[in-house]
Amino acid sequence: MAESGMLLNFDIGDVALKKQVKFTGGYWRDRVRAQRAAKKGLQGPSSGSNNTPLPDHRRDRRETDAFGDDDRPSKRQRTETADQNGQRARRYDTGSLHPGTSGTGSKPGGVTSRLFTSNPTPKTVFEHPVEESEPAKPSNAPLSEDAANFHALGLSRRIAQHLSSKLEMKAPTPIQKNTIPQLIREDNDAFLQAETGSGKTLAYLLPIVQRIMALSVNEDGTSTGTQIRRDSGLLAVVLAPTRELCKQIAKVLEKVLRCAPWIVSTTVIGGESKKSEKARLRKGINILIATPGRLADHLDNTKVLDVGTARWLVLDEGDRLMEMGFEEELRSIVGKIRKEPLKAANKDGVRFDALPQRRVTVLCSATMKMNVQKLGEISLQDAIHITATKTGNDADGVTDTNDAVFSAPSQLKQTFLIVPAKLRLVTLIALLKSSFSRKGSVMKAIIFISCADSVDFHFDLLRDTPRATSDDRSLTANTVSSAAYITSPANTTIRLLKLHGSLQQPVRTATLASFHNSKDPSVLITTDIASRGLDVPAVDLVVEYDPAFSVDDHVHRVGRTARAGRSGKATLFLQPGCEEGYIGFLKTSTPASTQPYDPTVQKGFVTPVTLPKPDPSSSEAPTLVTEKQSPNSRAEALQLHLEQRLLASEKQDGHAKLLDAARKAFRSHIRAYATHVREERVYFDITQLHLGHTAKSFGLREAPGGIGGGPSRRTAAAKTKATSGEKKGEKGTDATGTKAGADSDDDVPRGAADEDAARRRMRMKMKAVMDASGEFNIG
Repeated sequence: MAESGMLLNFDIGDVALKKQVKFTGGYWRDRVRAQRAAKKGLQGPSSGSNNTPLPDHRRDRRETDAFGDDDRPSKRQRTETADQNGQRARRYDTGSLHPGTSGTGSKPGGVTSRLFTSNPTPKTVFEHPVEESEPAKPSNAPLSEDAANFHALGLSRRIAQHLSSKLEMKAPTPIQKNTIPQLIREDNDAFLQAETGSGKTLAYLLPIVQRIMALSVNEDGTSTGTQIRRDSGLLAVVLAPTRELCKQIAKVLEKVLRCAPWIVSTTVIGGESKKSEKARLRKGINILIATPGRLADHLDNTKVLDVGTARWLVLDEGDRLMEMGFEEELRSIVGKIRKEPLKAANKDGVRFDALPQRRVTVLCSATMKMNVQKLGEISLQDAIHITATKTGNDADGVTDTNDAVFSAPSQLKQTFLIVPAKLRLVTLIALLKSSFSRKGSVMKAIIFISCADSVDFHFDLLRDTPRATSDDRSLTANTVSSAAYITSPANTTIRLLKLHGSLQQPVRTATLASFHNSKDPSVLITTDIASRGLDVPAVDLVVEYDPAFSVDDHVHRVGRTARAGRSGKATLFLQPGCEEGYIGFLKTSTPASTQPYDPTVQKGFVTPVTLPKPDPSSSEAPTLVTEKQSPNSRAEALQLHLEQRLLASEKQDGHAKLLDAARKAFRSHIRAYATHVREERVYFDITQLHLGHTAKSFGLREAPGGIGGGPSRRTAAAKTKATSGEKKGEKGTDATGTKAGADSDDDVPRGAADEDAARRRMRMKMKAVMDASGEFNIG
C-alpha cells in the first residue's frame, strides 16, 4: 500500500489516549464485564469508602425488588450489584485482603465486598436512649435482715448459722420467705413460681434438709436418739431436665449438707456410668437428684432402689421437662412412687414420724403453659400456689394461676439491636470488643446460638490460633481457648468456651466448671442447654445472637444475668423487617431500648482490631486492621479477612476446617430458623430470610445448597441410597442425620447436608426447609 502512494489519516480527537488495562483475578464473567465497561468508557467513582451508595439507575433490578417498598426478599441466593465500573458483580471480594485497606480489591478489577449498602431499611423509629435518674430496685435480691431471717422462717439455728457464716447468706429472698415456712409446717403439694435468680433451689431444698435433720437433732442441738445414716432410706427425689442443672442442684445441696454430714445425696444422670451409679445406690442415699430418663431406667432395672420411704418428689423446671418430651417418663415415675406403699419406718426400725405423712410433690416452673398444667394434673393434688408476692390455695392443682406473669428481674437492662443479616457477624464482634474494652466492666458473657453446628463454627472462628501444649489431652482441649478479635489493651487475654448437648458429658461438665471458676474475662458460646437454671457468678452480659424459639426460652436466657440482686445487661439481635414485630410481642416488664447497629459498630471498631497470628510460634508483632481507617472501613476489612480465612482453610488441612464448618453451620441455622413456635412464626418468617446476606454472616461468599431434603436431592438420593445407608450405619446415624444414641436432651440435632445439591428456586427451597424442620423443633 505504501508503494501506491496512499496515505491513511486517522482522527483521534482531542481526548487523551487511555491506557489499556488488563483485568486479572476474580471470575471470568466479572473480567469480561469489566473489560467491556472499559471499552465503552464507563467510569465509576475513582476512590472512596464503601459507604457511598450506588446510583439508583445503575442498581440491579433484582436487588431493587429485594429491598423495595414492600421489603420482599430476593428469590435468588446469589444477588448481584453494580461495581465501580457500572457493571453487575457478585457482592463479594475476589482479591486479597491487606490490613489497612478499605475493603477494595487490591488488584485492578477487584470486586468490593460491601457491607453497608443494599441493606433493608428498619421500620422502627429509633429514639435516643434516656439515662435513668436512678437504677431500678432489684426484684430478686435478698430481703433486709430486719424484714426476715432464716431462723425466723422455721429453720434450726444450726442451719441458719451455717447459711450466715459459711454460705454468706444473711437473709432470704421473697420466694424463700414464702416457701420455707409453708413446706416446713404443712404437708401440702406446692407449685412454686418466681423469676430467674430468685433462689427457688434453696426454697425447696432447705425445708427438706430441715425436716430430715429434725429426726436426729433437736432445736437446741441435742440428739434425739435417732441417727439417720445413708442406709436409712431414700427420703427425697429431685428431677431436673438437664444434666448441668442436676449437677448444679447437687452442688448447692452439698454446701447446705456440710452442717449435716450424715445426710447423703447423689446424682444419677445420663452420660455417666450406670455401674458406678448402682454402686452408690447400693450403699444408700437419702436425697437423689436425677434426670427423668435415667431415674426411670433405674426404677425398672435397679432393684436396690426403694422408693417406699420417699416423702418428697420435686419437679424442677417443669415446663422444660414437658417440652423435652419427658411426659411418659414422668408419668411412669409418679405412678411407681405412688404405687409403692408409704413406709412409716425403715428396715432398721427407725420411724419417720417427723416427716410428712403423705408424699409431697413440689412443682417449680417459671411459666404457666398448657404443658405445665398437664404436668400439674399428673403430679399435684390439692396444691398451693406460691410466688414471691403471695401464697394461695389451689384446690384444683394449678388451674387458677394462668394469669400469673413471669418476668425478668427489674434491674436487668435489655437492648434490642436491629442488625441487617450480612452485618450480624461484625456487629457481634464489635459488641464483644466494646464490652471488654474496659477492665472489669464485663467479666463473663454468654452468647446464645440456635444450634450446635453454629456454636462449633463461631467458637473456631473467634478462637485464637490453636497452640500445641502438653494439656491437649485434657477434657477442655477443644472447648476452651483464648479469644481473638475481641481483646483490648485493657483485657489482653479473654477465655472463649463452647457448650452444647452433642459434647460428651465429662466434657460438658469440665467446660462448665472452667467457665464457673474462671478468674479471667470469659465468653461462653452455647445453645439453650445453658438457658435453664444455671447459676454462674459474675455473668454481666447475655447476647441472644439467634432469637429464642419461644418467649419463655428468651426469659430464661436473659435470666442468666442480673441474679440475686446483681445488675446485668441482655442484648437481642433482630433483623430489619418482620423480626422487628417481635419487640412488641415480648412486652418486657424491665427497662428495654431498641437501637440500630451503627453505634455498636462505631464504638467497637473505633480502635484497631487485632488479627490472630497465622503461625503461633511466630515472634512477629500482631497484625492490626488499622491505618487511619473509619470504623465502617475496619468492619469491612475484618469481614474480608474472615472470608479470606475461610477460603484459605479449604486449601489446607488446618485444625478448624472453617469453610466446611461454616457451610454446615449455615444449613443448620436455616433449618433451626424454621422451628419457632407457631404463634411466633409470623415474626420469624423463613420466606423473608435473605439467604445470600445470611451466608455472609457466616463468612461465606455465597449461600451453599443442600439445606433441606427438597426435590433436587431425590435423584442423587436414589443413586446413593445403598452406599449412604451403609455409611450412616457405620457412623451410627439415623435417617435424619442425627447421631443414633446421642443424648440430645437439650439441643437442636445436627442435620446432614448434601454438598452436591443443585441450585433451586427460593420457594421450593423454603418448602424443603419447612419439611425438614421437624428434626430441629425443640419447642
